[in-house]
Amino acid sequence: MELTIQDILEDLHAAENDCQMFEKKYGILSEYFYAAYINGLLEDNGNPDFAEWSGCYKSKLDRENRFRAILLRDSPILHKLKNISL
Repeated sequence: MELTIQDILEDLHAAENDCQMFEKKYGILSEYFYAAYINGLLEDNGNPDFAEWSGCYKSKLDRENRFRAILLRDSPILHKLKNISL
């Protein structure tokens, strides 16, 4: 089953909200947390928040990529703007 643009947007907003919750709690933007996390630069001491936050951020990135792909594929406006860079 292919996700609709509406499904993707709902998932994206949910992932963003989850990421914002962790950003507020730990005082760091998700992109910086994620880079440190995947490179083993955080001492998480088994903190379950970090695994969950990582999953939320990966979901956010996935949904952004899916949204972008659908937008580029289906948008009649973007088909006319061949040189746009997103």
